[in-house]
Amino acid sequence: MTAAIPQTVSGARSPGSARSEEPLVAIEGLNLTLEVGGEKRQVLRDVSLTIGRGEALGLVGESGAGKSMTLRTLARLLPERAQTTGSIRFDGQDLLSLRGDALRRKRGDLAVIFQDPRAYINPVRRIGDFLTEQLRTLGRTDRHEATRRAQQMLSEVGITDTARRMRQYPGDLSGGMLQRVMIAAALLGEPKLILADEPTTALDVTTQSEVMAILDELRYNAGVSLLFITHDLDLAAAVCDRTAVMYAGQIVESRESEALHHNPRHPYTAALAGARPDLERPRTRLAAIPGRPIGAWEAEATCAFAVRCPHRLPSCTESGPVPLTYESGDAVRCLRAADLEAQLRGDTE
Repeated sequence: MTAAIPQTVSGARSPGSARSEEPLVAIEGLNLTLEVGGEKRQVLRDVSLTIGRGEALGLVGESGAGKSMTLRTLARLLPERAQTTGSIRFDGQDLLSLRGDALRRKRGDLAVIFQDPRAYINPVRRIGDFLTEQLRTLGRTDRHEATRRAQQMLSEVGITDTARRMRQYPGDLSGGMLQRVMIAAALLGEPKLILADEPTTALDVTTQSEVMAILDELRYNAGVSLLFITHDLDLAAAVCDRTAVMYAGQIVESRESEALHHNPRHPYTAALAGARPDLERPRTRLAAIPGRPIGAWEAEATCAFAVRCPHRLPSCTESGPVPLTYESGDAVRCLRAADLEAQLRGDTE
């Protein structure tokens, strides 16, 4: 699929606030096709986004939007016969072109924190073995030093009695403790980028808050970039510098988190914001988004959200929306973005 040529619009931020240095991650026109039951299905469509050095980017959208597949493509964790077009530049290198040892070395610069730690930590190996394995495999240290560093990192993520925890098995720890172990494992390799795929979904509210506070503090202390996948717009606004909203395998809006939170430009972003419960206002019935979310393989070349959009015009289903790029680096994919901005802001208030 040929990407539409972005239009540039004078911006919502002052020129001095735009990022001038080369981003750590630059994804351009990424398309991903998977083979499912003998059929080829496109699950990502013309995805373009950047993550600055030390920046946190939130990726938000309904289930099936393509968030996790974007993360897996960036981490090169795709199934066989997956086909990609476009480019992913990570720290100045074309990530999609790397193979073998070069790819393994580059993977040492990124770490993944998955949604359910019990599915990714071997239940028959001790916590200490899980934590020290990557340090020893990469040849960065011996067993004694790896153990010392692992215990130190466990302490930094809020786990006490670290010597005993190192001897325990995953089944001996709670979900919150295991997610802390996953965060410790991610940071032990001193990555430049952390990919977090809904790391708090399986946790209770109190533990969610503790885990996010730990992750946010360690990110700032280590200067690590973060791609944070979540369904929660409020959480993305709280912990991420910028937020990108995804629908049907495509980025429909991206901008500074606070601005997107309070002043959406895309009808889908506004609909997500309107569907949130608000404890500070009188209790009212939540405004559900009509219809059902569709996958990228079901979407036409025109606006995928048009069938659910209350603001659609005939032209929305006749031609694909051209991405609008602002001087600030913000972007929105909607034919009516300019004339709907004030109205959409009112819809979420």
